Amino acid sequence: MKYFICSFVFIILLAARASAGQMTLEQAFDRAIIGNPTVLAVVQRINQAREEVAQARAAYYPSLDLSTSATRKQISRNEDEAGSGLDRTTDTYDGFLSASWTLFDGFSREYTLEAALLAQEQETAGREDLIRTLLASVASSFHTAQLALANRFISESNRDFYAGQLETARIKQEAGVGSLSDVLNFNTSMNQAEIEIEKYTADYDVARTALAALLGMDARGDDLPEPVFPELEETRDMGGLDPESEIAHALAHRPDLNQKELDLKIARSNAEEARSAFYPELSLSGSVGADRTGDARFETDDIENSVGIELTYPLFAGGGDRAALREALYAGTEAELELKNLKNEIISEVRQDCFTVAAARKQLTLYRQNAALAIQNRDMVAKEYEFGTANQVTLNEVQNTLTETRQRIALSLITLRQAWYELKAATGAIHSGRED
Repeated sequence: MKYFICSFVFIILLAARASAGQMTLEQAFDRAIIGNPTVLAVVQRINQAREEVAQARAAYYPSLDLSTSATRKQISRNEDEAGSGLDRTTDTYDGFLSASWTLFDGFSREYTLEAALLAQEQETAGREDLIRTLLASVASSFHTAQLALANRFISESNRDFYAGQLETARIKQEAGVGSLSDVLNFNTSMNQAEIEIEKYTADYDVARTALAALLGMDARGDDLPEPVFPELEETRDMGGLDPESEIAHALAHRPDLNQKELDLKIARSNAEEARSAFYPELSLSGSVGADRTGDARFETDDIENSVGIELTYPLFAGGGDRAALREALYAGTEAELELKNLKNEIISEVRQDCFTVAAARKQLTLYRQNAALAIQNRDMVAKEYEFGTANQVTLNEVQNTLTETRQRIALSLITLRQAWYELKAATGAIHSGRED
């Protein structure tokens, strides 16, 4: 029981550092959603799609046009001398208000509007998918920074251990019971730990800079995000996992899958729109206006109007309409096959992520057990070295083993956390229920 408790001393120290950071992963997610320029740009695409819907709806309404003109005509001298009887200079004024309304166009408007509505929905799903992949990248950079923090802390602990051993070695040397070799060796090991601290500090800053770009922050300044220190795994991290349930969730909620489904629907709408070219078009038109020569003082006798109905039936277009229809049908088949392929890829991705989570949990459990043994062994050898029954080489070996085990614990913990978020990204749950 004593060594079981000792095995968690280091992990408790890790947990104590959790409050030192400033930004949690959830806070990073929120910052990315509202600050990433790419996400903001997608909103403009959604606005464009909304206006395209308005343009498609406009085809259902009649069009109304107002036209007016003033013309001065001067006939040639020869025509005037020929005795045309007209004034050589003539002013003509007219103004017309005309309207036209398509009554039937082979359902082209219906399918054009349907495709526009589906495209608007597709852009919204595209935003959700962008956020899904963005949050996966944020989690990766965040966890990379956390791993660097944990490794830096481990290196600091390693340095402090060797600093203590160096002090003990110097005291023993001064007392005549130790060697200069031990002093030099412990000093070298302490310096090596300092080098590793600098390395992991640089790794931390690199990860923070990458994270800042994802969050839409200015990476040029010193005000970079500071992720919290990694906390201990919780019950949810080590809990049960049902791959079939995760796959079902992915097939129901992945926004990119929704996009592909909308692709197929749009392709089918486009095919029906292309088919409408084989139907007649019926339109109604009318106009009212005035036409006067000499001056612009329109009177009742200058008013004229017209109304008409027009039926147009396409007989032959060089095979272009049939080619357009076949092209649209091929596009529909392509969209259907792409949808099927994406479903297979999603199922494979989710199942792989489930395997990764399960393996990471087992590795973390085993490394925890190894840590208990490594701490017990290191403490025993340290006591033996203190009493002169173990040499410095053996102490270095057991300390290196403990340091390596601690680093692997940190790596497997971060790997487990990242594996969970990759699984959430694969199932679409990484953004489900979040407030934008």
